[in-house]
Amino acid sequence: MLDYFFNPKGIAVIGASNDPKKLGYEVFKNLKEYKGGKVYPVNVKEEEVQGVKAYKSVKDIPGEVDLAIIVVPKKFVKDTLIQCGEKEVKGVVIITAGFGETGEEGKKEEQELVKIAHKYGMRIIGPNCVGIMNTHANLNATFITVAKKGSVAFISQSGALGAGIVYKTIKEDIGFSKFISVGNMADLDFAEIMEYLADTEEDKAIALYIEGIRDGRKFMEIAKRVTKKKPVIALKAGKSESGARAASSHTGSLAGSWKIYEAAFKQSGVLVANTIDEMLSMARAFTQPLPRGNRVAIMTNAGGPGVLTADEIDKRGLKLANLEEKTIEELRSFLPPMAAVKNPVDMIASARGEDYYRTAKLLLQDPNVDLLIAICVVPTFAGMTPTEHAEGIIRAMKEVNNGKPILAMFMAGYVSEKAKELLEKNGIPTYERPEDVASAAYALVQQARNVGKLEVE
Repeated sequence: MLDYFFNPKGIAVIGASNDPKKLGYEVFKNLKEYKGGKVYPVNVKEEEVQGVKAYKSVKDIPGEVDLAIIVVPKKFVKDTLIQCGEKEVKGVVIITAGFGETGEEGKKEEQELVKIAHKYGMRIIGPNCVGIMNTHANLNATFITVAKKGSVAFISQSGALGAGIVYKTIKEDIGFSKFISVGNMADLDFAEIMEYLADTEEDKAIALYIEGIRDGRKFMEIAKRVTKKKPVIALKAGKSESGARAASSHTGSLAGSWKIYEAAFKQSGVLVANTIDEMLSMARAFTQPLPRGNRVAIMTNAGGPGVLTADEIDKRGLKLANLEEKTIEELRSFLPPMAAVKNPVDMIASARGEDYYRTAKLLLQDPNVDLLIAICVVPTFAGMTPTEHAEGIIRAMKEVNNGKPILAMFMAGYVSEKAKELLEKNGIPTYERPEDVASAAYALVQQARNVGKLEVE
């Protein structure tokens, strides 16, 4: 179901262009990198587009076409869609705008497109969207830069905001597995796309930017099933009266009361994020296993970040673990006398990679600890390397291997980059701020609660 959108055997870009100022130029240029099947440019005037033989109509393409990207002026969209149906195209992404978001007449035209699509057994993403990506298949059917490869599938109702978040994640070295700009959701909506993503291997978490949902009952029914398989994190815009009005005029969706959405999310197991950063922080956590309880251990080489993180953990209803006396005694045996060996464990600034390894190993083995947060303000003195502390954490994780999640916070800007890259490569999500790592911890605990795995509260 819907795999023809994300792993198509053949793609037609209808409106592909040689003019760098047109969206059809960027879409086709991006899709030329796709290796999963042939990509055909369709242009009624050109013999070639960007050095590739062009076709006057999608019906003239000799090969199979699973996916069509429509980037033609609005007045040609209807006829183009009919031609796609006659070609037996399975999925269509309509980037062209000017439909439901413009008012009642636009909504009628939009519904006519849906009727045509369904007549031929086609499904539509859009219209009025940026397009779709599957970074694991090197598919970029948009007119923006491709996201970095990762494990979070991101569905956005706003194309421009979605694009902005893609650019933000590129800068911050955060990866997406898929990016889906759903636009007006004339046909396919959040619910059906989530249902597809629930069974994919590469998508570990699903993040949503929502302005309004037309069919709340359908969303809840599907979300209840999906959240039992993998986490869904929603960032809902239009919580205030003013925001709701703006959201309604933006995509033509009814924003509705925030209290109704909040209750629906809670009942269906959807995790709620309050900011873009929180949404990304929560979604990225799920490269780690779910905890069996809500007791958190914090280890750090600087007191301040440990205290701030403890505050953020408490705000989110999580608990600091009471370490066993045996753990405390063993920590005392190798850490300096001035180190704090109760939770949070402050190993002080002289802590080296070996101290991180031994401390992380003890905390992971403590039966009172369900989740570990490892903090490091990367030192640049005493001959310490930028990665030795990360290497210690990774070594402990691999040796203990008891399924307890580990989150990291490395706080030294560019000095931390190599260490963060190493941790992420080993599946340990790494953050820079206490509120972000605490949000990630909360998300893991809440999802464990949703699926009935939480044994200790």
